[in-house]
Amino acid sequence: METTGFAVAIMAAGKGTRLKSKRPKVLHEVGGRALLLHVVAAAKTVARAEDIYCIVGHEAGRVQAAVTATGVSFVLQEPQRGTGHAMQVLKAWLETSGRALPENLLVLSGDVPLIRPETLAALRDLHLREHAAMTILTAVPPNPTGYGRILRVAPDLPEVAAIVEQKDLKPGQRDTREINSGIYCFDTKELFSRLDRLSTNNAQGEFYLTDVAAMLVADDLRVVAHQADSVDEVLGANTIAEMMHLDQAMRAASAPGTA
Repeated sequence: METTGFAVAIMAAGKGTRLKSKRPKVLHEVGGRALLLHVVAAAKTVARAEDIYCIVGHEAGRVQAAVTATGVSFVLQEPQRGTGHAMQVLKAWLETSGRALPENLLVLSGDVPLIRPETLAALRDLHLREHAAMTILTAVPPNPTGYGRILRVAPDLPEVAAIVEQKDLKPGQRDTREINSGIYCFDTKELFSRLDRLSTNNAQGEFYLTDVAAMLVADDLRVVAHQADSVDEVLGANTIAEMMHLDQAMRAASAPGTA
């Protein structure tokens, strides 16, 4: 199959149940623009529009109508069975569409509107420089409770030993504050070749993309991490309160006199 250098997959299929809204989550607005449009704009700074794939599901028609003018492509995930399943759907779509297989794939969340182009470029550059199979964008929030933690091989090294969910943390790991953002770069072939090994043997009955990290580490492939400058960059909008926080942070960042 023909290959292209760099593509972006944006997860935009979820319902956003906690928002208790009939509007698809990614179409809620902060800073006067839909969450997904902010993410697409950032993605277009590191990849061509034709190499950006929005994975849609819930209210797919409404989401596609809101974003179609950007020139990105749409991949339907129906039903929605987790982040790993979204990648399985994308793999199948690429194989049947005749599209070029990207050598590297950046995976973004459609509800993370403050992600900066500079951060995506730094993530991409580290991924390529380290010849990594997977590169994880991380952050250090004031309170990491509830997030999956990043365990590095050593504090001053980029290599990641594991992603450990909150409930699975051992006593000596609970002080670890670096969290998994859910934003990744992958060597596409290394990712796609492991998707069939994902299992739904978990509380949610879904295919988790985070499980690929453990597979890669077990296979002695490089998994590395890049820490974002600000935790706001990687925060999603799952509740009205979180949406308001992101809106305020975005307006503050764009106010005169701010960096």
